[in-house]
Amino acid sequence: MLQKIFTKQVELNIDDKVITFKTIDDFEFALGARTTIPLEKVTDAIKSTPGELDLELNAIIIAIEQISELINQTSESGEVTKSLKAINPVIFSNDNGWRDIFFALKKDRSTESSKYKQIALLAYLKYLSNRQEMIQTIKSQLEKDTVQIENEEAAQFKTGELDLDEKFDSKVLAKELGLSNMPIGEPVTFEVKEGDEIALLLASYQCKLVIKDGIKFIDSNNEEYPMSIGENRVGRGSECKVRFMDTMQRISRLHMMINIHDDNKLELTDLSTYGTHYLQRVS
Repeated sequence: MLQKIFTKQVELNIDDKVITFKTIDDFEFALGARTTIPLEKVTDAIKSTPGELDLELNAIIIAIEQISELINQTSESGEVTKSLKAINPVIFSNDNGWRDIFFALKKDRSTESSKYKQIALLAYLKYLSNRQEMIQTIKSQLEKDTVQIENEEAAQFKTGELDLDEKFDSKVLAKELGLSNMPIGEPVTFEVKEGDEIALLLASYQCKLVIKDGIKFIDSNNEEYPMSIGENRVGRGSECKVRFMDTMQRISRLHMMINIHDDNKLELTDLSTYGTHYLQRVS
């Protein structure tokens, strides 16, 4: 009862709509529904590759660490308004209107609003934790499905007199070619010059990057694709600049990202299920 008497009501402009919360209890109850994961986020995650899930998972872990640190700091100092103002707004997702909520809360610098901000931070932390758990569950299931597919493919190739060629295993082929394994989801930086080449093995498909009059991607069919400054996507997806045929099932929908800084520097990021191997050949 005392909380309802002494608590200042708060008006927040969320999605261009003014919402009034008369008590902290009302505010906390309303935020509870926003800790669930939107259906479109779940659908997008199901369609993602393990590499894409790893990138999103890493971003969420970083956000959880920053929000947790902010909550700990404000619980000790009580300076939630000042701390909230200093944090990068990008850390707050647009999902469920979270970014609008914190943008509106930042505008209210009154002492009474501090409790609302602390509750909002705790609720958003719950949302991030739910999203992290969702991605981990989907990633775990995807890994199980991948193992099952590999076992089924191996069984198909090893029935009767038809044995699977050992070179079909990308790791075996990569070892024979002297290629290094590219870590999933972690950019690998290359300093290059005219005449250099970067040999690539995307799953079991041999490709390369050639530095000659710019940077060009040469696919397994010897087709050339000039790379442009910025991000260049490689895979079977329709959005990819270098697009492989749908029949090449070991190539992921988004298999690799090529980020060109200039003619002398580039980054490669493996986002695939079946892996990428590489070797830089200096002229």
